[in-house]
Amino acid sequence: RGESGITMGIGADLGYMSQEEFNKHFSSFFTEEEASRLKSVIGLKGLKAKEVLPKIKDIQLSWENASKAFVSWTLPKFWKMTNDIWPNVDKLSEKAQIALVSIVFNRGNSIKGSSRVEMVKIKDLVENKDYKGIATEIRSMKRLWGDKGLDGLLKRREEEAKMVESCS
Repeated sequence: RGESGITMGIGADLGYMSQEEFNKHFSSFFTEEEASRLKSVIGLKGLKAKEVLPKIKDIQLSWENASKAFVSWTLPKFWKMTNDIWPNVDKLSEKAQIALVSIVFNRGNSIKGSSRVEMVKIKDLVENKDYKGIATEIRSMKRLWGDKGLDGLLKRREEEAKMVESCS
């Protein structure tokens, strides 16, 4: 649902992955034929991704290789993206850091536009270690997904807000 691409392993979204990233961090886990098929869906999102999913659904990534890719690529990539928009995130408690990386993992790190006002507000809250304020802004983001059949995403934001609140 939403604007995601085909996701493999632990949250590795091919819709938002470059060919270079795939080649460097994932292609070695697949046969040449499988890698070629996966490369053909890189950049596809939403309905386009859903339409081509049956063509690659048979390709498997082992848990061991998914874990390797998560540690070597996914986590460092999204930590850097999180730190780029909230430079002092590393000064927050671990649970707050995890919640904010989770948000960037899901939403990216753009802070432009009306759908990103909460992300802009979080910057000053991070600076001040205002956990309650951060949690409030995370909950406010739920306005974007109400009545869209994305209940899992609403629950995820609530759990992230609770994690941050537990830091205060």
